Amino acid sequence: VRVVKGLLYSKLGRYEAPVSEKGRENAVRVVKELAKYAKGKNVTLCLEACNRYETNVINTARGAMDFLDRVGEDNVFAHVDFYHMNIEEQDAEQAIRLCGERLGYVHVGESHRGYLGTGSIDHVRLFRALAAIDYKGPLTFESFSSVMSGSLVSTLAAWGEQWTDSEDLITSARQYMDSQWTAARRLRKQT
Repeated sequence: VRVVKGLLYSKLGRYEAPVSEKGRENAVRVVKELAKYAKGKNVTLCLEACNRYETNVINTARGAMDFLDRVGEDNVFAHVDFYHMNIEEQDAEQAIRLCGERLGYVHVGESHRGYLGTGSIDHVRLFRALAAIDYKGPLTFESFSSVMSGSLVSTLAAWGEQWTDSEDLITSARQYMDSQWTAARRLRKQT
């Protein structure tokens, strides 16, 4: 199975108001059509809940679950991102648990989009929540820095120099994620 994920339901950018019901209905209709086509190609869709500065359609896990209910296709799942959850969720651990088996993709990140474990996100709790729901999907690392080129840096306002050595960053992220994931699964087995 192949996975297509991200903001498949709206353009990336800041909106002046919440999505209208007509806008939501249109997004649901388009994703439903896309899901039916994707299913015939053995493709899973994962819709990312992003902060309010990047979209006005799905900002929380609850919003993703509601959207998935409206789409009603079994090849459409939620995609959570630790960075966005840090902004939008009152309790990110509970948000992961809410998604349960409908969680299909996870971005692991830090509050400042730099090195994992150096910001304010409680990764221990979030990895434990993933283990608690027996998450088996992709765990990917996402980070941005001003050293990157392209328009995405400006679009995301990623002007800070969070890192300069991408090899060191990814090596550190891989070790950190492996450690957190191993510890969370070990704890789940013990309880």
